[in-house]
Amino acid sequence: MKGREIALFGISLMAGLTSGFSLRNKKKKHAQPSESPLFYVGTWQFVDPHNQRRHRLEISPNLDVQIDNHPLQVSVKNLNDTQLTFQDKFGYHLTIHANERQPISFFDEADDCTYAMKPLDSAD
Repeated sequence: MKGREIALFGISLMAGLTSGFSLRNKKKKHAQPSESPLFYVGTWQFVDPHNQRRHRLEISPNLDVQIDNHPLQVSVKNLNDTQLTFQDKFGYHLTIHANERQPISFFDEADDCTYAMKPLDSAD
């Protein structure tokens, strides 16, 4: 009887170890989100819905931000394949939302407004 219990314990131990390895391997195979800042880099335009004024938003490769050629003092708080969030010197967040191809909108917490974005060179 004792030999049978040891054998069952050994089989259970091996099954547990091998299932743990297979779970770790499955996790490694999942596509990692694109956390490349290059996805967000570019010059974008947006229209302020309050006054219909067109603005220019520029994001550099080192994630410096300018609006209408005025640099913003921001720090990166979150970066993944669907959003990039900055925090300004006053504590407000500027969150850029993206689809699988490019940034599409941003939310300015200071203005409590979401703006649609498109590449500067795209046709209206």
